[in-house]
Amino acid sequence: MKTFFGGFTGLLSEIRQMRGTNVWIFIVYGLLFDTLNNLWRPFSVKFLERLGGSEFEIALLSALPGLVAALVLLPGAILFRRFTNQKRATATFIIISRAMLLGIAFIPFLPPAIRPMLFVILVAVMNCPDALSQTSLQNFMGTLFSGHMRGQAIALRTKFGQAAVPIVTILSGLIITFIPRTDEQRIILYQIFFTGAFLLGIVEVVVFNRFKVPEYMRQQEKEPAPEKRSLGLLPILKDKKFRRFLIPTIIFAFTWQAGWPLLGILQVIHLGASEMWLAVFGLITGIFAFLSGSVWQRLLRKYGNNTVFVISGIMLSFNVFIFAFMPNVQFLMLANISSGLSILGIQMALLNGALEASPDENRMTYLAFFNTIMNISLFAAPFAAHFLLTRLGLIHALFVVGFMRFAATLIFWLSYKFRKNIEPV
Repeated sequence: MKTFFGGFTGLLSEIRQMRGTNVWIFIVYGLLFDTLNNLWRPFSVKFLERLGGSEFEIALLSALPGLVAALVLLPGAILFRRFTNQKRATATFIIISRAMLLGIAFIPFLPPAIRPMLFVILVAVMNCPDALSQTSLQNFMGTLFSGHMRGQAIALRTKFGQAAVPIVTILSGLIITFIPRTDEQRIILYQIFFTGAFLLGIVEVVVFNRFKVPEYMRQQEKEPAPEKRSLGLLPILKDKKFRRFLIPTIIFAFTWQAGWPLLGILQVIHLGASEMWLAVFGLITGIFAFLSGSVWQRLLRKYGNNTVFVISGIMLSFNVFIFAFMPNVQFLMLANISSGLSILGIQMALLNGALEASPDENRMTYLAFFNTIMNISLFAAPFAAHFLLTRLGLIHALFVVGFMRFAATLIFWLSYKFRKNIEPV
C-alpha cells in the first residue's frame, strides 16, 4: 500500500514539474486516448458475443484491423508527405477514427443476422484513420523529443496512462454489470459507451492541437520537401540498423499477437467472464502496470531499450503458461498481475526501439513501414492462433504460443548481442 500511494505522490510531483510543456500535452493526450479506448476495447469480445459472434468472428476481430492498417500505412505515409500542415492532417484522421465509434453505436438497431460481422468490419475500417494518425503522431514524437527525453516522454506517457486505465475500466465494468437488468439494457449501455468515446475523441483532438511545433519544423511545412527526401522500400530494407531491429521484433510481435484471441476465448467463452470480471482483469493489469512503470523507466534509462525488451518478452512468455492453468475467473484475476507487470515494458520497448532505429530524415516512411509489417503480423497471427485452436484445443494452443514467445525472445536477445558486437559504440 505504501508503494502504491508513494507512486501516486511521485505522479503528482511530476505533473507539477511538466505543466505546459510538450511532455505535459503528450501525457494528457495519452490519458484521453487510453480513456476513450478503455471505455469499449476491454469489452469488445464480450460485446461481439452478445451480438451473436462466434469464435471465428472473435479471431477476425483481432485479425482484420491489422490487414486494413497494412494496406493503408505506406500509401498513407506518402500522402502525408504532400500535406503542408501535417499536424492538421493528423488531427483530421484522429477525428475521422473517433466518428466511426458513432457508427458502431448504431449497430444494435440493425437486423441481428448482420450485427456481429458488421461490428468486426467497422472496427477494422476504423483502424485505417487510426493507424495513419498514430503513425504520424510517432513521427511527431521523434521531432518533438530527441535522445534521452524521447525515452522519458514515452515512459511517462505510458505510466500516467496506466494510472487512469484501471479506474476507467472498473467503473465501466461496474456500470455495465449492475445498472442494467436485462441484456437489452446492457446493449444500450454499450451504445452510450461508444458515444462517450466519440465525445472524448473530440477533446483528444483539441489537446493534440496544443502541441508546440518547433520553429524549424514550421519552416519545413511551408517549404516543399526536396526530391532527395523521397524514399522507396528498397533503401529501408538495405538499412542494416533498421533491419536488425525489425526482423527479431516482428518475429516476437507475431507470437505476442497470436496469444490475444486465445486469451479472449479463454476468458469469455471457456471461463464465462462477464463484463464485471473483464473490468476486474483490466483493473488488476492497470494497477500493476502503473506500479511497474518506474522500474521499467529506470531500466530503460540505465540499460537501454533492448534489455527492457528481453526482460518483458520473457515475462510475457511465461504469462501464457500461467493463463493456461487457470481453472476459473477468480484465479484468472490473480494471473493478470503478471500481465500488468510485463505489458508496460514491451509497449515502451517497441515504440522507443522503432524511433531509435529510424533515421530523423524520412522517419515517417520508416515508421509507416514498421507499422505496416506489424499489422501484417497482426492480421496473420489470429489465423495462426485459430489454426492451433482447432487442431490442438485451447490449452495446448496456449502452450505452443508460450514456447513460440520464449523462442522469439531468445532470437531477439541473440540478435541484440550480435548487434552489440559489430556496431560501433
